[in-house]
Amino acid sequence: MAEQKDYERKKQEDNIKYLYFSRYLMIRYSVVVFLFTNLIWLLILIQYQKWLGILFAGIDTILSGMAAIEQLTKMHNRKADVPLTRHYLMIQIIFNCLLAIIIFLPINDNFFPFITTSDIRYLILGLLFGGILLAYVCERRIHNIRIGKDRYIKTIDTFKKVK
Repeated sequence: MAEQKDYERKKQEDNIKYLYFSRYLMIRYSVVVFLFTNLIWLLILIQYQKWLGILFAGIDTILSGMAAIEQLTKMHNRKADVPLTRHYLMIQIIFNCLLAIIIFLPINDNFFPFITTSDIRYLILGLLFGGILLAYVCERRIHNIRIGKDRYIKTIDTFKKVK
């Protein structure tokens, strides 16, 4: 009987832990999308040997990697704030805005050497704006989690009350 109670208690603790972890699910996947997008962009720029772009993409890749690592720690950390991820998302928004401007300037070849037609230019511009939107939505999600207004917190509170 005691083993059954221990099992049920452990199961409930694990479920609560997974619910806390799930609060960041969309953010975690979005950060990974940014990480791999930045990494692919970096590898392309290395192939073209565009050093200014390599520096820019390298910094962005490192920052997204740090945010991804912070997301992995959420399994064992119930703190509502993720400061590295928050700062990274703001930086990503700024970078994407700068790149959206640079794409139309003569120095764009240092950042986008693969743009050969205006169709590709506008496709990249659309991807940059999509990245801005995704980073903003993630930032809003983090904000709601920090102030306790996300949809998971009600479920977690309800689950904690059930014994």
